[in-house]
Amino acid sequence: MIPPPVPNQQQFNPRDVLRENGRDGIAGRLARSGYRIQAQLLDDYIQVLRSGKIWMIEGEPGAGKSAVAYATQLAFNLTMFPIQGMSELKLGELMYEWDREAQSQFVIQSVSSGTKSLEEAQSQQHQLRFLKLGRALDAFHFAAQTGRVPLLFFDEVDKLPEHLQDMLLGLLECGYAYVPHYDQPIGIYDRETNSTNRALFPLAIFTSNNLRFKLSPPFRSRCFYSWLDRPTPEEEVAILRTRVPEASPHQVRAVVRINESIKAIPGVTNKPGLRESIDLLAAFVRDDVREVNEHVLGAYVGYLAKQQSQAKSLRLALARVASEAHHPDAMIDTWIAGAFGQEHIFIREAA
Repeated sequence: MIPPPVPNQQQFNPRDVLRENGRDGIAGRLARSGYRIQAQLLDDYIQVLRSGKIWMIEGEPGAGKSAVAYATQLAFNLTMFPIQGMSELKLGELMYEWDREAQSQFVIQSVSSGTKSLEEAQSQQHQLRFLKLGRALDAFHFAAQTGRVPLLFFDEVDKLPEHLQDMLLGLLECGYAYVPHYDQPIGIYDRETNSTNRALFPLAIFTSNNLRFKLSPPFRSRCFYSWLDRPTPEEEVAILRTRVPEASPHQVRAVVRINESIKAIPGVTNKPGLRESIDLLAAFVRDDVREVNEHVLGAYVGYLAKQQSQAKSLRLALARVASEAHHPDAMIDTWIAGAFGQEHIFIREAA
């Protein structure tokens, strides 16, 4: 399902926002959507908007890659065309396929009603109304039909088979595609001038873990590349404050300290990322958690560990993690004070 923009609210073209309001305009809209963008990533964002290139964002799981796309959709109220990468992805899901059943019904009904001969019906079955557009081609078709720039978000694009990578590249470079048996290009193409309007091209954000699969060199060469590091503890404080604004300073502090403590547990190889921290903090707010001890934290292990062995290792270390959540940390306290606009916060000891 395509996430719709908020109805009755204006959609903003990020390229226009950059041209009219500059770097601060982009950062401001993202911040108002609840997303604090890292300085280097903002630099990259600006280059992507100026160049029109595909934005390839790589990083470790949990670094927050997909959050860039979702924040963009929310900040600018864009129509988003999301694609989840998988090795089994088919051409029809990405680009196009003919609706064979609808075509057959059209031919049968046309002939049986006597309105067309068999030859006439068969020659007319390849119409646009019988063509099912995949997400990628549909994004370009949407832009051409509406005059609005959408967001094309491809998550884990490294899982895309190489032959589909090649087909996708053609669309992303030209802005349109030719479909067998259809005599007109589909996408952003002006037949009168035989040209394409690159200003209407979708904003394309692709993410990759680049762990199990590889992207072809030609595909990579056409992208603007960013590596997204996991946020530092200071950045995590600011992000948590923005993403879960209802949280208290003590709850934010507890989550950051818990995350830092878990990083030191050898048995937890997949350390909690930003998504896990946000989920845990939101759960603390929902349940009005004011004190963190071993018993309380035990109810939230499922937010932090995603495998049986890691959950076991974490449960064995819960007492230490809960205790370290209350250890004095002047640096974290300073970051939290800055995020909340307070001079001091007070540590509550576990009951």
